[in-house]
Amino acid sequence: MENIQSIKNRIKTINNIQKAADAIKVISSIKLSNISRIDVESLKASIEILNNTLSIVAAEALYFNELNDKHWIRRNAGKKLLIILSVDQGFCGSFKQSLSDLAIDFITKNKTCYVEVFGKKLPLVNSNIVIDNNIERNIKSRYNLELFSNKLKELIFQYVTKYNVHEVYVVSGEYKSAMVQTTQCFKILPLTIKDFRTFNTTEINTNRVQLIDYLLNRYLYTLCFDIVREHLLAELSVRVFAVDKTSKNADDMQRELTLLYNRTRQTKITQELTEIVSSSECVK
Repeated sequence: MENIQSIKNRIKTINNIQKAADAIKVISSIKLSNISRIDVESLKASIEILNNTLSIVAAEALYFNELNDKHWIRRNAGKKLLIILSVDQGFCGSFKQSLSDLAIDFITKNKTCYVEVFGKKLPLVNSNIVIDNNIERNIKSRYNLELFSNKLKELIFQYVTKYNVHEVYVVSGEYKSAMVQTTQCFKILPLTIKDFRTFNTTEINTNRVQLIDYLLNRYLYTLCFDIVREHLLAELSVRVFAVDKTSKNADDMQRELTLLYNRTRQTKITQELTEIVSSSECVK
């Protein structure tokens, strides 16, 4: 049987764990509430409008043969970029593992792709993977959606316009409900450019090439904002659920240890009384 001091130490440890879990739950819940306030319908509508506008302008530019062969729209083949949105904090073990499994599956099939990881490094397959670590980014700003989305957009735009990248994919969390979160491999580029002759539009009186790059910049930012928003919703929901379960388990363990402490203490007292009575009997 354990001694009283060791049980008291275990109870103290459980109390500290419970306090830490409760603090993480409060912080994560506040962040989750702030992100949940974003108008999703307007965001989705903006993405669709930018996508359609970019497609129309690109189709016109292709129709009038204004793009050279080096432009990203004209590329029929090129390298692929995989961006992985990981997690920076704990209590997301299964979620992080799902992201890792999805990323490894993609990398195994595309062994010469570029790989960029936002967040803690994942146990990826390292053979034949080109990882460009020269692009500066601020991981600490991941919960500031504007800064994080802009950093992600700049990364994608730089790879597309300068590094001959043809296809861009993002591995991230997918938020379905407060209780259900999954992971996804989302294809960002290339766009599906329809035939110009299917559009009933007037000719755009401006530099289409510059307009395409501008629209791509805005489209990528808005799309990245939506991807990061959903990823953080999934991550924070997983963390809130995990720490809530941890807190409940700590409550159960604390109750069990308290009962064990009381029984052990009572047994110790009974033993001491028995020894006193036995000693008294011996004296008589």
